[in-house]
Amino acid sequence: MDGQYLHEDGGAYIDPAALVASAGAPGEHFIFTCNCGNPACLGIDEGVTVTHTATEVQWKLRQPIAWPVEEKLPEWAQDVTMVFDKESYVEAVDRALLHAKTLAKGWDGDGMLWVGPALSFEELLALEIPDSAMISMPVGNGTIQ
Repeated sequence: MDGQYLHEDGGAYIDPAALVASAGAPGEHFIFTCNCGNPACLGIDEGVTVTHTATEVQWKLRQPIAWPVEEKLPEWAQDVTMVFDKESYVEAVDRALLHAKTLAKGWDGDGMLWVGPALSFEELLALEIPDSAMISMPVGNGTIQ
């Protein structure tokens, strides 16, 4: 985020379905997870709390995102709030989804392509930004989305 890592390179993955869902609905989203789909594997016991206003999307998350369950959180642990312009957020998620689909369609490597936890290739291609995330502007007698 802004050129900084939100987590150590300890195996956390972004769940495309959770990220896409966060663009259209508030709530707790496990955007960061283990490649098996169970965030607890990495010590992620809280999702990103996403809220929406007419103009903003906010993330509230704990830093560190992942921490071994058997260990006490460090003294420097804190809740962090990130605020995004809603239109920019939806566009960025949509662009990331398009890139993921394009890369997946062009995959010709050996072995199986991991596209997300418990997500098939077909399910990735079917993912769409929810209509509720689209920004609408009244123009004359119609609406631009």
